[in-house]
Amino acid sequence: MIELNLSTSNHEQEKIKAFLQNNVSEVLAEKINNGVQIVKDGKTLLNKKDLTTFMKYAEEQVLKLIAENERKGRQVRCIDDPTVYAWAIHYFEEDSIEGNLYNEDGTKYKIEPKIQPKPVIQIKPTTPPEPKPQLNIFDMISAKNETAKVETPPKPVIEQSKPEQKQGSPMYQHYLSVKEKYKDCIVFYRLGDFYEMFNGDAVTASDILNLTLTGRDCGLTERVPMTGIPFHAVDNYISKLVAAGYKVAVCERLDGNSERTIERVITPKPTEPEQLDDDYNDLTEEEMRKFDGDLAEPDEPAEQSDDNDDFDIVTEKERLKAFDTQALCLLGELFNNEIDIQ
Repeated sequence: MIELNLSTSNHEQEKIKAFLQNNVSEVLAEKINNGVQIVKDGKTLLNKKDLTTFMKYAEEQVLKLIAENERKGRQVRCIDDPTVYAWAIHYFEEDSIEGNLYNEDGTKYKIEPKIQPKPVIQIKPTTPPEPKPQLNIFDMISAKNETAKVETPPKPVIEQSKPEQKQGSPMYQHYLSVKEKYKDCIVFYRLGDFYEMFNGDAVTASDILNLTLTGRDCGLTERVPMTGIPFHAVDNYISKLVAAGYKVAVCERLDGNSERTIERVITPKPTEPEQLDDDYNDLTEEEMRKFDGDLAEPDEPAEQSDDNDDFDIVTEKERLKAFDTQALCLLGELFNNEIDIQ
């Protein structure tokens, strides 16, 4: 079992730590024990998370879940353990979520307040305008003619350059190429210890599976809608989506490299309508009751021998009494009157 350097202060934190130790990979355990380096405000910092900071993150997720369900007209009564465990793996897995930040010398990082410099107002001395000389009538006519001759040049058209659109991270571009091939499926994209869904797939899955809808930084201007599930519980979530009528495509990481490919596609099984015999559908309720009675099968009549002594007509009459006349009439109608009743 992997040992995690996480301190606990209550029973809830002990349960979360026990779950993590039994389910995280070695890569995630390395992140939890040693932290990861991030760049913030132009500085290289160590981002180290613990169970205390996770509990604050979990409280935020609960408030988001309550608000999301109220928007959909539903009420959250409790949060089950698998949901909290999924939050824990996502919290320690996602590098963009900040825990405790430390400088390179080991001291705790503090955000320095930015001091805005006060603007310097320069007052320029004003000089009174020089008085214009008074024009006579001939000067006024000449100035009017000169103004009419001057044509105002057109203003140059300045083309505004369009802002460059970001294409997204290599991971997100590969996800889009996979989704393009499996448009009719909800794509489960493996990232670390999670299968993650993005954009419309994330919205659909969060609604059906009652998951928290969050976002991921994929190198775009805005965060991409995202939801995720732990890799060890994937079959349970897939079965719920398939039961709701959705196809699921599972994208796994190839052994030995970081590339991923679709490993399997799970499709809902079509339901076949029950087929009934048309002959029985044509019968009335009264006819069905008569036909469904227990009719004794009569013995086959003995073949008439050439010797008249071997044929007992009394015995044959007794055998014919075993047939119900009404039942034979009904059978005759079912077989298009091909039965000859004597």
